[in-house]
Amino acid sequence: MPISVALSLLLFAFGPQGISTISDFTSVNGDSLKARYDSAMSQGRRGTGDTFWIAYELPARSNVRVNTVDGIDVVYRNNPERLAMFMLILKSDGGIDRLRPVNFSDDVRVHDRKVYWLGNPSSDESATLLLNVARTATTTQVKKDAIFWVGQEVSRRAGDELEKLATNDPEVEVQKQAVFALSLRNNDESIPTLMRIAKDHPNKAVRQQAIFWLGQKHDSRVLDFFEQMLR
Repeated sequence: MPISVALSLLLFAFGPQGISTISDFTSVNGDSLKARYDSAMSQGRRGTGDTFWIAYELPARSNVRVNTVDGIDVVYRNNPERLAMFMLILKSDGGIDRLRPVNFSDDVRVHDRKVYWLGNPSSDESATLLLNVARTATTTQVKKDAIFWVGQEVSRRAGDELEKLATNDPEVEVQKQAVFALSLRNNDESIPTLMRIAKDHPNKAVRQQAIFWLGQKHDSRVLDFFEQMLR
């Protein structure tokens, strides 16, 4: 086959006509994000295939930091136009296999699996759903990913619940991730919480994590706190 013909076929196969848009997904109705999530779960588990996606648009926020599995942080100084959370669901038991943030400002192609779209929830609704994932997921990685995104939500409840996870979750790695997520929140919220954890948490590794992230804050309250600890 001539090279020019082969290139034309590749461009046809992977060109703009293959880009996925929200209109390509199955829209799910319901009065709340939880109701839509439950409906999507029910529909997906009745469908074909071993897995399916449940997705929704993340509420707008500033300076979103995306942790990637290879250790690279990507900071969006200006919000992506459409940032969505995709959850890969196992049909067998309804468990979440992974969380995948997707920037719809880029070209996105969804292959093979059906996507159930939950729309545009509020920050409180998004935080509640992600907190539920953090508490109930069966894998540590999914828990940690959910906690990271809870930390990005502007909802005040998100911060309160992260402190509970940092204190009460049975896995130390999850507690440490909750401390990290708390460190991403605004200083007036995060610094007092991190101070409490650094001073009173029963686990040394978690206390050290809180101290480390406090050390990244340029705030006089942190200096005063460290001076008191040294005394």
